Amino acid sequence: EAMADLLDRGGRAWYASPLKALSNAKFLEFGQRFGPDKVGLLTGDHKVNADAPLIVGTTEILRNQLYDAMSRGLSLAADLVVMDEAHYLGDPDRGVVWEEVAIYLPARVRLLLLSATVANALEIADWLAFVRGERAQTVLNYERPVPLHPLFLFPDGELASLAKGRILSPRVRHFMKQNPVRGPHGGRFSTPIGRILRVLGENDLLPAIFFLKSRSDCDLALSRCFGSTDWADSEVRARLEARLDELLDRYPFLKTHPHLKFIRGPRVAAHHAGHMPHWKLLIEHLMQEGLLAAIFSTSTVAAGVNFPARTVVISQSDRFNGREFVNLTATDLLQMTGRAGRRGMDRIGFALVVPGPFQNPALIHELFNAWPEPVLSQIQINFSMVLNLLLSHRPEQVSRLIDLSLSAFQQGRSKVSKETARVTRRLGQLLKGGSCQTPEEALHLFQQRRRLIEEAGRLDRARPRAAWETALRAGLKPGRLFEVYGGGRFCAIEIVERRGRPGVMAAKLKEDLGLKKGQVRRKWVPLGRIAALLETCLPLDPETKPAEALDLIRAAARQDQQVLDPSRLSSDEAEGPLSAIEGRAAEIKAGLERLSCHECSVFQDCLGRGDSEAVRLLIRLERLEAGGRASARMLWTSFLRHLDFLKAEGFVGPDDELTADGLWASRLRLDHPLLIAAGIRVRAWPEGDPALLAALVAPYVMDKEREPETGEAAGRMPQRLASAWLNLDRAVAPLLRRLRAAGFPVPDLTLRPALAVHAWATLGDWDEAVRLYGQDPGDMAMLVFRTAVNLRQMANLSETHPGLAPTARAAVDLILKEPVLVPL
Repeated sequence: EAMADLLDRGGRAWYASPLKALSNAKFLEFGQRFGPDKVGLLTGDHKVNADAPLIVGTTEILRNQLYDAMSRGLSLAADLVVMDEAHYLGDPDRGVVWEEVAIYLPARVRLLLLSATVANALEIADWLAFVRGERAQTVLNYERPVPLHPLFLFPDGELASLAKGRILSPRVRHFMKQNPVRGPHGGRFSTPIGRILRVLGENDLLPAIFFLKSRSDCDLALSRCFGSTDWADSEVRARLEARLDELLDRYPFLKTHPHLKFIRGPRVAAHHAGHMPHWKLLIEHLMQEGLLAAIFSTSTVAAGVNFPARTVVISQSDRFNGREFVNLTATDLLQMTGRAGRRGMDRIGFALVVPGPFQNPALIHELFNAWPEPVLSQIQINFSMVLNLLLSHRPEQVSRLIDLSLSAFQQGRSKVSKETARVTRRLGQLLKGGSCQTPEEALHLFQQRRRLIEEAGRLDRARPRAAWETALRAGLKPGRLFEVYGGGRFCAIEIVERRGRPGVMAAKLKEDLGLKKGQVRRKWVPLGRIAALLETCLPLDPETKPAEALDLIRAAARQDQQVLDPSRLSSDEAEGPLSAIEGRAAEIKAGLERLSCHECSVFQDCLGRGDSEAVRLLIRLERLEAGGRASARMLWTSFLRHLDFLKAEGFVGPDDELTADGLWASRLRLDHPLLIAAGIRVRAWPEGDPALLAALVAPYVMDKEREPETGEAAGRMPQRLASAWLNLDRAVAPLLRRLRAAGFPVPDLTLRPALAVHAWATLGDWDEAVRLYGQDPGDMAMLVFRTAVNLRQMANLSETHPGLAPTARAAVDLILKEPVLVPL
């Protein structure tokens, strides 16, 4: 509505979002609302009607436009900026961009931030008023458009409310007490997906979004839906087939997608980052139009799932954060359940909690009643930021900009001391008559108790894994039958390590097993793939003849095999990881009992309930103290470190002005601009060969952990690519060493991305490129997209590097083609 009013008055607006898919959707939506001639799109992949009065794009593009405007002494050509998904201010990787936009945006430009998960909206509004010099209006709404009702699914198919009032349902609590998790790879009850779907269908709770633990779980769930009842009538079936045919005509390369049978059969689909953009777009269309029964997605992409459902199914209470599995937060759960309940269609949305090996219903219940976590500044100094700020600012002016950051605002000493006094005063009133003499003493006990409880929680999560490892150590030996993920069964032949990874040489359990070169056919299975041990252990030893071993394994394949309870093996282990966990757990329990809190008359108020005023104040006091200790000068110190390094490398002169190299390097708004610049300085990047340039850029854009590089990848490199790689490495390696010595992070450059992108650029065989990359198609597509972003930055250097820039532009066109680029 703000944009509509502005456009009617002849003004200009910018709508920024964190997701290209969301930007694309809003571009189409606003085009229908305001007319296609009034709306433009800038996402990096698409540039449409760039001079339109309303621009839709990603926040990074908006930030770059602000850099350009500041460097020319101009103002952004907009009267209003709308920043959607504003909670990205607190995103560890991308929050800095949101913060930069709010700081650099001229005060004359109106700014509207939208989010469903900002707990400290008033604090953010105060910061905006501090930055922009006028009061920020804050509109708060705590009511869901469609009310949410949490449910719990018992293994027999019965549905019940997860909560009774504000407490966890006694029935659910009793069930969890009677049925604890038995192992890391399966609880006592893991309800099959097909049964869950049937229960949802019988109770009119479809369509549903299932949030599962991993991509492989999402894809595996599809096959487990065959045979379940289809709740669609003939009209829905006909609409599905017609719409699917229409979408496949638009994206013909998806006609051979192996998951089409699941859409046409049980009407289910997987939606995660491992799938291609086209496929995810097709799934979103079908789900938004009510043509699918269920979607299987990972919790890590909950924020990017752009379609509603009647029910959200939560199968675990943790998620993978890129390094390890951590408990869900209130914000995570809010993002996931935000898709439950369709406006205009459902009076109530449902969140179904399903028991399983990685599920803690009590934690989920607590999160339902908790506020989302506050948005905290994630701003950090990087070389691209320093170069671009020096285009238009002196260092002392940059210092003032840093003082405007949300980080400095949240850590400001005067604000902290005033707020600390208020919180301490109120805590003293609440704790009067208790064991603690001061709020500081209460905070110390609160932190001590929480640390013990958190450690106990970590031990609980580690206990199943430790029990499993202990059981493997005790039970896995030659002759032991075991099962791997996916259902295959094997017989262990020999315990063998490969490249430092523990594993076992094993024979597939099948009746037609044969010999190879006089030995039983076998393959190496890493221990991480073993899902369960079986009761049977065949009498095999090094002296057993191959023919005898073959007969034993074939006979076992014809028999029913029972799963071995790992607790039978792990409970007798006197030493090892499980016994260490149990010992530490006992120490923690004793430590908790020794705390004076148990003898305190106000214990229930200050430490017992997570939603009590005292707990909220203790948490607030803790954050205030941390903020008071962390000086905003850390950002300035980091800026000076980066500035000194840029001077030493010749990108900034002694007068703090950008040199000629610094001027063109500032155009490289990338993760690693100095490394790219190092190659440009000595013309180590290939000019005149777009495919080769794209391949060499690819390793510089990946920031995710990669598989260890192998000689196999290097051995398959074309000679031309290998020579170019070595030439570039000679140019960049000295700078890498200097960056490391100065304490700056550097990327782990590997060959595999280069090999995959080169194959895609030269051969045009997508399947072969994905195979060479060794990851999911969606990961390969992301590699291509990010490579194209870096190439576009190099293409901006046409005035200073006329040989490189056109090659970079040609490289973009060479790699952004079907099936990577999604047409609008």
